[in-house]
Amino acid sequence: MLPSIAKLASKHGIAPLKKFGQNFIFDESLCDKIVQYSKINHHSYVIEVGPGPAGLTRSILKAKPKKLTVIETDSRCIPLLEELQEYYPFLEIKHDDALKIDLESLGYGNKFDLVSNLPYNIGSQLLINWINQIKSINSMTLMLQKEVVDRITSIHSKKSYGRLSVICQITCDVHKCFDVSPKAFYPEPKIWSSIVRLVPKAEQPSEKILTQIEKITQLSFSGRRKMIKSSLKTLHADIEDVLHNLGIDSTSRAENLSPEDYLNIAKAIV
Repeated sequence: MLPSIAKLASKHGIAPLKKFGQNFIFDESLCDKIVQYSKINHHSYVIEVGPGPAGLTRSILKAKPKKLTVIETDSRCIPLLEELQEYYPFLEIKHDDALKIDLESLGYGNKFDLVSNLPYNIGSQLLINWINQIKSINSMTLMLQKEVVDRITSIHSKKSYGRLSVICQITCDVHKCFDVSPKAFYPEPKIWSSIVRLVPKAEQPSEKILTQIEKITQLSFSGRRKMIKSSLKTLHADIEDVLHNLGIDSTSRAENLSPEDYLNIAKAIV
């Protein structure tokens, strides 16, 4: 029988390190709840980034997916994960930096589900990376800072609405699952976290359109108080005509445009 999450971490001398953005979860019931929201089953191919002391990993393994691949950059955690592997042979361990991994290179030949408590310092960057590889993804159930999840799920014309809202909502159906208190972690962070589930839409923008959306949103939201015609004037010589033809008020601000508006602009000027 496996020792508790905390005891196993202690056995391997693993304490959270700031340089990896680590805040560990030792609450097994919370980990089980996250996995429940992920809707994975014995047919699922799952990827977890940053398993650390493997609290969430153990809950994923209990769901008995077809395969679970964990990607961990902290070498201290590898022996602990290898100990788990003895109990669960369908666990695959990658000692690597998740920011550098091309998900398709993992070679499943199947779409996979991402279930992770993401490090605060690279969570948004990882999410954007994965959206650019979305054809390989079945779903993403992620723990991020509450502020980031609020941005992902925000509707337009709200202060929290921004570039991340647009890109995530154009490519995925997004749903905030629940908030997580700082008390659930060791050490306690100063901020709340939230669980968000993203399911890729059946129809995806082409790579060319998605690249254009990234450019448009970067220009728009880097000058939030500017009128949209001013923010985008470097992208197209007749941007006011483009906006007029799409029924978009050219004096609107970035946060007033819906994700669909941004998609339509990208299609019009690509």
